[in-house]
Parts: sequence; structure tokens; C-alpha cells
Amino acid sequence: MPVSRMVSALVFSRKNIQEADRLVTFFTREEGLIRVIAKGVRKIPSSRGGHLEPCTRISAIINESKSRQTGGQAGIYVSNVETIEYFHELRNDADAFARACEQVKLFHRLFDLHQPVPELFDALIDAWRIYPSLSQEKRIVLDASIALVIVQHAGVLPDMRSWNIDAVQDTNDKSNRVIKYLAEHPEHAPRIVLSGDQAMQLQRSMKNLLMRTLADASVVYS
Repeated sequence: MPVSRMVSALVFSRKNIQEADRLVTFFTREEGLIRVIAKGVRKIPSSRGGHLEPCTRISAIINESKSRQTGGQAGIYVSNVETIEYFHELRNDADAFARACEQVKLFHRLFDLHQPVPELFDALIDAWRIYPSLSQEKRIVLDASIALVIVQHAGVLPDMRSWNIDAVQDTNDKSNRVIKYLAEHPEHAPRIVLSGDQAMQLQRSMKNLLMRTLADASVVYS
């Protein structure tokens, strides 16, 4: 018999499978990433499809089939699903939505299934709510803060205690001070004020840091 439970999740991604189904990746606070099958969701009469858009917060009942033990078709299937938060303002802001999607992509590259990161679950919800109200400079700071939390919890953040001006000649000293501070105090991101030029330098420094860090972790980042 299937084992049913209710989960609260962020919809991270989806892909079409079979004739009318979708494989959907949920990010849950308690269980981390889980993949569920939405049977028949691509059929026109289906009422679940609109709830399973990426970057949506949902509540769902999932049924875990134990048939893998008997040689049958195993998997986790979603039945009832309701939208808790659609993040309308985020979706109506192309730049903000693209930033949210980049966070999802980075998380996918670093985490396997069933690795709970409750702090990040809460941080993403907060970030997706406030992105549309932020200036470009503030968005870049928030991007850096979320990315640092992701790589830190994945265990691939470099030790920044040894960072000094001589060790990071290729980047702006102000940017590295900000990165070090955000790595230690991600919750203080809204307090940081940067000029346009400083924000762009921070963005470049973070991209370089991610490229080096993920290369060391054998992950390709683009």
C-alpha cells in the first residue's frame, strides 16, 4: 500500500515524462530535494498543473509506492496540491525571476536528494518575496548572500579566514570584504549599501569565486 504524507515545498523544476505526466522536483524544509511524479498533469482537465510551476510554494499530499520491494513500479506520486504562495511580483519582474532561477540551478548542482537545508528553505522564501522591491545593487548583494549560504551548506565554501589583500589581488578589496562579511552574517545582507560600480564588482567577484569553488568540487558552473 502507498504511504501518504503532506509536505510543504518549493517547486524547483519539472520535466515532461510519458504522455501526460511530469517529474517534479520539490525542495522541502524537512527532507530537502525530493522528486515526485505528477500523473496526468499535462492533460487539459488537470487542476494540478498550475500549482506545479517553478518557484511556487505549495502544499501537497504525496504517496510513496513501496512496490520497489516487490519488483513493481516504485516512486513518489503527488495527488492533491495547493498553492501557498505564487510569488506574483517575482514572476512579473523578469530580472528578479531570473535571479531566483539561478539560485535553484546552483542548488541542483550541489545537492543530492534528501539533504535537508531548512535555513536555505527559509532564506529563499524571504528572498523571493523581497526581490521585486530591491534596487539592482541590493539584488546583487542578496544574490551573493544566498549563493554563499548554498555553497557553505554544501561544504564547498573556501576558508576565508586566511583571505587578505595580497591573496586576492585579482579582485576588488571592497568586494572581498563584503563576501567575507556575508559568509559570516548572511542575515545582514539588507544592511549593506553599495554603489553601482561596487555592486558590479561584487557580482564579478562572486562569479569568479563560484567558478573556482565549483571547479574544485568537480561541478561545472556557467
